[in-house]
Amino acid sequence: MEIRMNSISNYCRFIGRLVRDPKLTKLDHTDLVTFTLAINEYRKEKDPDTGERKKKKTTSYFDFEAWDTGATTLANLCKKGDIVDIVSSAKNNRWVDKNGKEQNQVRFRVKEFKLFNQQQHVKQEAQATNNEL
Repeated sequence: MEIRMNSISNYCRFIGRLVRDPKLTKLDHTDLVTFTLAINEYRKEKDPDTGERKKKKTTSYFDFEAWDTGATTLANLCKKGDIVDIVSSAKNNRWVDKNGKEQNQVRFRVKEFKLFNQQQHVKQEAQATNNEL
């Protein structure tokens, strides 16, 4: 199989839960939203004491950013605990901190997203409105 350079892409897909409400920042001519997803992974590992294979859960946390209208839409629709399907590209941020030490952070830039439990928010908002009446 031959791999050509133009066939290599920066494509990442995640399904996870929002750790907190997305943070919307208004910049001069655009909007930026940042958020973190928690993603669980389950694997069987051998217990050193019993030798038995047990299911173990590991949680990883990934930072995301969305820009422009996607940022506004995400901030308006998504809440802490929501399950979100994200298509993104990885972006490497590098900088020198105030102590002169080089820092490095990978952040994922959102290209597409799908909210799995949006109807739950609509029901909760409708119920809250009915309770106020």
